[in-house]
Amino acid sequence: ASTIGDLLKEEGLVSPRIRRKRTPGNLNELTDANRNNHVWSADFKGRFRLKDGSWCRPFTLTDNHSRYLLCCEPGTSETTTFVRGCMEAAFREGGLPDIIRTDNGSPFVAPGILALTQWSVWLMKLGIKTERTTPGCPGQNARHERMHLSMKTAMSHHDVFGSLSEQRVWCNGWRNEFNREKPHEAHGQVPPAKIWVPSPRSWDGKVPEVNYPEGAKLYKVGEKGDLSLNGRTFLSSALRGEYVRFLEVDDGVDVILFDRVILAYYDRAE
Repeated sequence: ASTIGDLLKEEGLVSPRIRRKRTPGNLNELTDANRNNHVWSADFKGRFRLKDGSWCRPFTLTDNHSRYLLCCEPGTSETTTFVRGCMEAAFREGGLPDIIRTDNGSPFVAPGILALTQWSVWLMKLGIKTERTTPGCPGQNARHERMHLSMKTAMSHHDVFGSLSEQRVWCNGWRNEFNREKPHEAHGQVPPAKIWVPSPRSWDGKVPEVNYPEGAKLYKVGEKGDLSLNGRTFLSSALRGEYVRFLEVDDGVDVILFDRVILAYYDRAE
């Protein structure tokens, strides 16, 4: 008889050895970016007060290989709506990356299964993987942090303006300078714009539904993030309205999948 591991390997999911030792969704080490658009890093550059007294929280997005700065957008809050809007603009300009790396802050992660958020589910549907640095280890995102240091150095007192719109003008100008004029030792003192090219995975603005195999056993997640399984079973509020797949891997035991990511196991006898 097939073991759980055999069945998972047949589906191309995960080996039993790795499944036992690591939490699903954190199966791999951080990726070493070796080409353009392999890994992008996303973060907020702290916060500071504008001259009108309001807080400014710039969202930044870089390509790890070329160091190209795809986004430097000042905002007033660290929300899913704001981050998604910034990323949509970056995807239209630069196409889709393979992986996006973040820290463990909001809105990138949330308590619960795999730390899923509406943001990470959106990326999964676009075919983008996510990976997270270890809490308290900013050095794992060193290239992005060096860009933040360059930004902090450039932003003298005179570069803090009276309104968000004025600060946006400065951020756009500095982003252009960083990309086109700042040399990088790793690329022979060539600026990022000379290295980076858009991803071949262009984006048309549409978010596709997950494509499950024909005949797959599917359940729709309720508006509260739960499933109707001999009563209501909570799964993840980030998945509300989405379909998940139940794949039998042992007698009376199903693995619950979103796309090809293992969420949990369900024992029908319990």
